[in-house]
Parts: sequence; C-alpha cells; structure tokens
Amino acid sequence: MTIISKDDNLAWGCYLVLGVLAFTIIPGVVGYVLLRNIPAYAAVPLSTIGAVVTLFAFKKYLSWYAEDSESLSFRGKMQMMGIGWAVSAIYFLAIIVCLFLCGYYRIVTVKFDVASQLSWLSFFLLVGVMEEVIFRGILFRLITDKWNIAVGLTTSALLFGLAHLGNPGATLWAALAIALASGWLFGMAYAYHRTIWVPIGMHWAWNYLEGGVFGCAVSGTPLNYLPLITPRISGADILSGGAFGPEASIICVALGIGISIVYTVLYVKMKKRMLGAEPEMLS
Repeated sequence: MTIISKDDNLAWGCYLVLGVLAFTIIPGVVGYVLLRNIPAYAAVPLSTIGAVVTLFAFKKYLSWYAEDSESLSFRGKMQMMGIGWAVSAIYFLAIIVCLFLCGYYRIVTVKFDVASQLSWLSFFLLVGVMEEVIFRGILFRLITDKWNIAVGLTTSALLFGLAHLGNPGATLWAALAIALASGWLFGMAYAYHRTIWVPIGMHWAWNYLEGGVFGCAVSGTPLNYLPLITPRISGADILSGGAFGPEASIICVALGIGISIVYTVLYVKMKKRMLGAEPEMLS
C-alpha cells in the first residue's frame, strides 16, 4: 500500500529529502571506513554487505511511494547489470584508446593483485549502488514522476555533477563534465531500460575500470589499492582530465554525450510505441 503521493507536496518533499539524506549517510559511513585503508579481508565483505543492505532498504523505501512493480528475477537483474557493464566497458575502452593514440596514456607496469582487485570491485559496487539509488532511484525518479523527464534528468544530472565538487582536483568544468556525460547517460539508461540495475552496472563498471584496471584517478579520488595497470598520464588537462581523471576530459564528455543521445533517441522511440498504453513505473 502506498503512503506518499506526488500530489501531496509537503509529504512528497519530505520523503525525497529524507531519502536522499538516509541513503547518503548510512552507506557513506561504510564508505568512509573503507577509505581508511583497511585490509581486503575486511573491506570486501563490508562493502558487499553495505551494498546489499542499501538495495534492500531502497526497495522498502520505494514501497511507501509506489506499488512494487519489480518483475525482474535475480537472473534478470544480473542481465540488466551486465548490459550496464558492457556499455561502460565499451565507453571507457574508447577513451583509453583515444588517450593512447594521442600519446597521453602509456603503460608503465602491469601487476595483478587478487586482494586489491577484490577490494576495487567491492568498494565500487557500494559506491555505484549508493550514488545510483540517490541520484537515479530517488531524485530522477521522483522528480520525473512529479513533473516530467526533462526536469528530472536536468536536476539529477546537475546535482550529480555538483556532488563531485568536493573531490580532490575538482573544478566547475569537472562537475559540468560529469553532469553532461554520466548524469545524462545514467538517467536515460534508467528511463529506457526501466530498471535501476542498468545504471548501477554502468557506474560500478566505470569506476572499477577507471581505477582498478587502468590506474586512473576516480573523480579525483586516488585509492590505496594496487591497480592492474600503472600508467603514465600526460597532456593538457582538458584532454587527459588532469588530476581529476578521465571524467574531466573533453574526449570523455564528447563520447558520453554521443552515447546519451543514442539512449535518448531509443527512449523517444519507445515512448512513441507506448502511446495509448498505460505507463509503467520505473523499478
């Protein structure tokens, strides 16, 4: 049974704000502990449990707003997450190839460390779940439902970019770059696939590949785990991303906007096919 109605402005506003605060503070505390450089045998289960608890709490949170429309099986959820991983893998590999061809990315060493890779994977699973729940699951979904997708997408993307301004090496350009590329892309992926599991997969894969595989700063934040590749990155900040990482690169923004346009076109075509049909709730 739903408790919160979008037509009750006060209840809707309190529900949104409290949701954002709750899903920022609780997983954020776990993330803060993980950044204290704790050993992998503690970091991996702590990150994984934090992500799973966050997802269960989000499901309960949504039940107060909308009837449960989640029809995906566990296998279906994993498939949706796999789509997200595939999109981000193609996207980030294209960026690395461009940087390599320009002479801005060079491999110094390659070393596979199991503990570090597990730590990267589990930590960025938690980050991906937390940020997608807040920015797509709550902000994008609720604002879109109350007004329209343009308002929901613009608001959630801009707030997503601004949320990274406190990171090391962040600039207004870096925040705008994240809003234009990732904020737009993740929002449209959520709208088109109608499930949060795709943007979670995208976010998780992006951060892991960026830091854990290719050894770049992740939104300006260096971690103490050993990446698969230790690179030497050079070139103008506008092209390489500088200290903030590839997310602040104009190459990343251009490619991200391109993929976002594809998703936007697919979404518009889907909506045209659905004209006259009862709209489904995002899950």
